[in-house]
Amino acid sequence: MLPELWPKPFKHFDQVRVFLVTVCAVISLFVFTIASFLSFRNSELLLRRLRDQANNYADLILQMKAWNASYGGVYVEKRRESDTNPYLSRLGKEPEFRDLRGRVFSLRNHAVMVKELSQRFAAREGTRFRPVSLNPIDPENAPDPFEREALLRFEQGAPEAYRLERDDGIPPRFRFIHPLPADASCLECHPTAVGRLIGAISVTIPAATALRETDKNNTLIMVSSLGIVALLIGITYFLTWRLVVGLDTIQHRLKKLASTDELTGLANRRTIMQRLEEESQRARRLGEPLCVTIFDLDHFKGINDTYGHPFGDFTLKRVAETMRGALRSYDILGRIGGEEFILISVETTLDEAIVQADRVRERVGEESISDGSREVRITVSAGVTTVADGDETISTIMRRADAALYQAKQEGRNRVRSG
Repeated sequence: MLPELWPKPFKHFDQVRVFLVTVCAVISLFVFTIASFLSFRNSELLLRRLRDQANNYADLILQMKAWNASYGGVYVEKRRESDTNPYLSRLGKEPEFRDLRGRVFSLRNHAVMVKELSQRFAAREGTRFRPVSLNPIDPENAPDPFEREALLRFEQGAPEAYRLERDDGIPPRFRFIHPLPADASCLECHPTAVGRLIGAISVTIPAATALRETDKNNTLIMVSSLGIVALLIGITYFLTWRLVVGLDTIQHRLKKLASTDELTGLANRRTIMQRLEEESQRARRLGEPLCVTIFDLDHFKGINDTYGHPFGDFTLKRVAETMRGALRSYDILGRIGGEEFILISVETTLDEAIVQADRVRERVGEESISDGSREVRITVSAGVTTVADGDETISTIMRRADAALYQAKQEGRNRVRSG
């Protein structure tokens, strides 16, 4: 059988249990709030990193465009895989020429250069970039829906646009669009004014690897949070458990002190009277016999006067031990004051109680009490009574037992009488 989650003391401290659950809930909420914030920041940093990377690509493209335009385009030797830009002729430019050795050179303006560089980057690492415009000269530079939306926002003054796309069936990718204002080199192709928006640079970066790293970090954050929560809850539970066990022990000791005679360790007057009330009600309800015996030490005052109160206290403790040793485990013995003791004998008839009281009397009388330097013998007198149906209060019972004790004293002490 598995051990209880809550130690036994918790059953007596419901408010502590509620406190512990509340503390654990607050700890969990606090840790998971921090974890959620860290996870959010981690995802935010991913977007920032991808945005910075894409912005660097866009800036590089703009610098290469400016370099190309400063030379009016660059001629390169034409290869078999090279195509001639058909739109250059419309702009009044010679797209090709042949040198004296018969080699053909093709003009590569900034638009063609950006396209070919994009193809190289796409083949190597999957990154793509291209110029886009709402009124493109080359149809290949027509915008898709996201690019069109960004271009319209640029006309309203937006500085840039980006988003992370995770569409079904398409690897995750980061889209970044940077506005492209016209400069002097653009006027030969675009009938506009310097500074006016003519299009944008659109950059697309594969994000699968970065997302895997981010998801891995987020998973690590959540797993670590669970571990921290479990550790903190365990520590809190352990410390609270130790506290409650300590409180329970103290409470048990306080209850014992409140119900026990400090000198003899027997039930004190308040406790024994409460037990007598409970047992008398139970006996009348069940119709069972119940007897009460009051014991009084004979000539105890002389011991105090002769040997002092410390030895008198020692004598009381030894007598209490002797009396307890002569009784059954379920008999109830207590001290009601001074040298008087009371015995509650459950399920015991009057005759049986008299025999029991006489056995206690004999055992006490046989005991030699010594502290190493002094030795005395002491006797006890006892008054026994039984609980009757007509007894309305325990005071009635106590008066009868006390009267029987008085009779034993009057007849010479060291004897048992009933009443």
